[in-house]
Amino acid sequence: MLQTVLYDEHKKLNARFTEFGGWEMPVFYSSIIDEHNAVRNKAGIFDTSHMGEILISGPGAVNFLEKLVPARVAALAPGQARYSMLLNENGGIIDDIIIYRREKDILLIVNASNAGKDFEWLKKNITQSVSLENLSAGLCLLALQGPEAEKLLQPFVKQDLSKIKYFNFITPDFVPFKPEFAFLARTGYTGEDGFELLFSKECAVQVWQALLKAGAKPCGLGCRDTLRLEACMPLHGHEIDEATTPLEAGLSWAVSFDKDFIGKPALVKEKNEGLKKYLAAFSMSGGIPRGNCDIIYRGEKTGSVVSGTFSPTLKKGIGMGFSAKRLEPGEKIEILIHGQKKPAEVVKKPFYKRIKN
Repeated sequence: MLQTVLYDEHKKLNARFTEFGGWEMPVFYSSIIDEHNAVRNKAGIFDTSHMGEILISGPGAVNFLEKLVPARVAALAPGQARYSMLLNENGGIIDDIIIYRREKDILLIVNASNAGKDFEWLKKNITQSVSLENLSAGLCLLALQGPEAEKLLQPFVKQDLSKIKYFNFITPDFVPFKPEFAFLARTGYTGEDGFELLFSKECAVQVWQALLKAGAKPCGLGCRDTLRLEACMPLHGHEIDEATTPLEAGLSWAVSFDKDFIGKPALVKEKNEGLKKYLAAFSMSGGIPRGNCDIIYRGEKTGSVVSGTFSPTLKKGIGMGFSAKRLEPGEKIEILIHGQKKPAEVVKKPFYKRIKN
């Protein structure tokens, strides 16, 4: 398995490891619940260096990407970011990505397990006056998340972090670190305020240790999953995949139908003819749902759970799953867990939404 540049640091902290997307990654250090609560209440730091970074440059970069994603890339000003997806011809989601429009180029952050596939898809569709560069091997990506993230990070950045809006980014002047490549975005995957720091990997250990010393709690992929599920953020291979469209995954808000892009004809057809499956969120008073558990509606199986866990914030079982029928908030369903039907209720997404200051 692949290892990030901080692997030895994680071992020093007695991390428990797991395989994820071909990488050996920390799943937790103390406990999933402990780390989850740290992010919800204070600040936690994640090593997300397994993610991929792709740079698109050249005079045709914007038009090139416009054809590949359903988001309006040209509408982004330098310093702004947007969530989007790479779609196949059938409208299925190859990967979900974050697009960062810089002054002279566009940076994509893609999922670890899909980084190679995404790069090949971009190369397959490349046009003239466009260059692609896979930056992943030379960079470290850290996610500092939680209500105290800004206060904790500010001493290490010359710019005023309070002026960076959500889904905006800067080229930071780190103190005292001097990485050759530096990037700082107010984005994340936890439902909390926070930042993602991308920089040359030679500074990785120094930055990691400094943020831990400043009070950030080291967090693994275990709580990253419980945090993102409470916020109803999709995970590729679960809520989204190449057989699932943005409309089925409840991501129609991320699709601009007033432009052309790969997969649009399939989505227009689906929009006109109706969906084959619907993503619903549900909570349980007893029992913890897991992936592949059957969803029962009025005595009949209507679908399957794709993500399920115990919510440390809500202190009960929560999950999301696809149903052949559109399930509305308030409707009663059952989840088949170890052969037993457990009562559940469909709820409005997300389960958790932070109170903004």
